[in-house]
Amino acid sequence: MDFLKNISLFQSDKFGIVMVLDILIVSFLIYQFYSTIRRTRGVQLLLGIGLIWVLGIFAQTLNFELLDWIIDNIRPALVFAIIVLLQPELRKITGDMARLRLFRPFLLKTVTDLDEIVEAAKIMAKNKTGSLIAIVREHSLKDIAEQAVQLDAILSTSLLLTIFKKNTALHDGAVIIEQNRIACAGAFLPMAQNLDDARMGARHRAALGIAEESDAVVVVTSEETGEISVCHDGEMIHPVKPIELKNLLNTILQEKKAGPVNPNSDKKTESEEIGESND
Repeated sequence: MDFLKNISLFQSDKFGIVMVLDILIVSFLIYQFYSTIRRTRGVQLLLGIGLIWVLGIFAQTLNFELLDWIIDNIRPALVFAIIVLLQPELRKITGDMARLRLFRPFLLKTVTDLDEIVEAAKIMAKNKTGSLIAIVREHSLKDIAEQAVQLDAILSTSLLLTIFKKNTALHDGAVIIEQNRIACAGAFLPMAQNLDDARMGARHRAALGIAEESDAVVVVTSEETGEISVCHDGEMIHPVKPIELKNLLNTILQEKKAGPVNPNSDKKTESEEIGESND
């Protein structure tokens, strides 16, 4: 609280290029943080912390000694709560900062053979085989991969079809692909919690969950309908025609910002389709 009481940004002897840079850097960090957590559970945590902070100011202003004492003892724990509970968001923020143009020459370029993935997705969609394939970009999924069945195998259509064959041990988990290799299979991805539609199955929730917490691109085939969905940046494109899948993945992975990610303007996202079906 002392910082808020004593802060003076516009003193004549301090205001200058250093202060402007200071404000710009802090503003950028706040923007990055908000952009990362706005679709995650971290927003609820921050609202709770903000409420405690406001109560502290309220208690100090009105001299509520007991409430002020309680909040003063809680504040140190809030820092650890943020670090522990917002680990995925904090990792994504640092990953996003590392992907700035300034650092791109030092990053290892992601290479993925989409032909193998697309062919496998087409076959599984035709046969109504459920699958969940996460393609790693700059943000590593090492923590999730370490808890799965390690493969480190060459990416191939036949291996993907074998992994997702019905009634096999790894059928229900996700495959994580990194640097053109199948890093692991049987991975359990974090599920999205902000979905109210009960018709969306566990695979689609897991795909949206990892797309919210990382920059991974996820391809899902439905066991019930045989339709293909693609999740990225916390959004789901559904359904995707098999003939359009490769172009769509190329567009997303190359981060083309000139036009919409979806090649067809009449394509609807999952949320739009659900909204129309409820009308």
